[in-house]
Amino acid sequence: MKTASFIVLCSSWLVCGLAQAQHIEDGKLVFPERRIQSFVYDGVSPEVIAVLAARITTLDGDLPGSWGYEWSAAADHYRDRADELLSDAKREDAMEAYLLASTYYSLAGFPEYHSNEELKAFRNHLEAYRNAGELMQPALQVVPVTARGKTFDTYFHRPAGIERPPLILWTNGTDKFKASAYRSVRELLDLGFAVVTFDLPGTGESTFWKLTPDGEFVHLAVLDHFAGRDDVDTENIFQIGVSFGGYFAARMATKNDSRLKAIAAVCGPVHDAFVQGNDSFAETLASPEGRTVAAFARRVDVDPADPAELASVAEGFSLVNQGLITSEKTIHTPLLIVNGGRDGLAPISDMQLLASAASDAEVWTLGMAPHCAKKYFDKVLPDIAEWLIERGGSNPD
Repeated sequence: MKTASFIVLCSSWLVCGLAQAQHIEDGKLVFPERRIQSFVYDGVSPEVIAVLAARITTLDGDLPGSWGYEWSAAADHYRDRADELLSDAKREDAMEAYLLASTYYSLAGFPEYHSNEELKAFRNHLEAYRNAGELMQPALQVVPVTARGKTFDTYFHRPAGIERPPLILWTNGTDKFKASAYRSVRELLDLGFAVVTFDLPGTGESTFWKLTPDGEFVHLAVLDHFAGRDDVDTENIFQIGVSFGGYFAARMATKNDSRLKAIAAVCGPVHDAFVQGNDSFAETLASPEGRTVAAFARRVDVDPADPAELASVAEGFSLVNQGLITSEKTIHTPLLIVNGGRDGLAPISDMQLLASAASDAEVWTLGMAPHCAKKYFDKVLPDIAEWLIERGGSNPD
């Protein structure tokens, strides 16, 4: 993919460190290649990225030239276009325009979703996605689920023409949430799966909790709800977790819940990612890529300016430190572990460690790709789906 010369790229995790995020350097936007791949996967045009990058001179505020303003202005264009198309009864075109608007609004708040401007963009992101959802065939269902006394919305997507499809529970990470998965959801719908997406605790619309190691309580609540429905194949329920969603996929695997027939943990940290120590976290937080780690800090209710506290809290997320992964093979739910071969956030050692604790596991390493291997995602997702169905024992109707 060609990128304009005014975008400074950071393409190697060896150079970028653990967390790769945008920053301004010498008046130019430094935009990691990994992020560009991820944004393009979600539907953002590389040409638009180049144009907006040339305009962005600050990451803060809501004035022209700021990150939030420029992405939101692009989103406003697609939202207005969607409104026009809808008024002309061009429903499918309007849906695609609303989806683009939703994606661009999400980027306006990315990755922290913390300031007033970022939170406004996030609300617009959800509104545009729900507008698109009303035009989907079948229409998006917003399904409320309750856990620990709080009610949160899940997004339930059904494939057309299948009465009781197999179901995939899908979660993203700490900087992409339930309305940011539609590119993948659409592929799974085309393969005959229903998909329910929802937010991790401390993220998206679920910030009434903070992110804690036992955050899979939301997965269990969603599983409880959908396992009781008669419009999905409850004998074939699966889970895919991406990034921190992959962490909770691993935690769900340790529960050996018989309702989940197979689980895919994609680019999820497990142990080594959490036990770096104070110095490593301090270096990363002080680096140009520190905003992504700062976003994680906010999810766990830690001041990003306090690397010692962050390192202490992070250690508590280790599945080894929690006694969930030991030298014994205690995971019996079929488990697929997938990531790029050059991920500094969820390293190869974590993949191997998780696999060693499972009696039925496969590890797929995708070339030299960084975190979550977005350049391979559209190619590997159908294989992940096929693997899940193989373990489930039946095919979609």
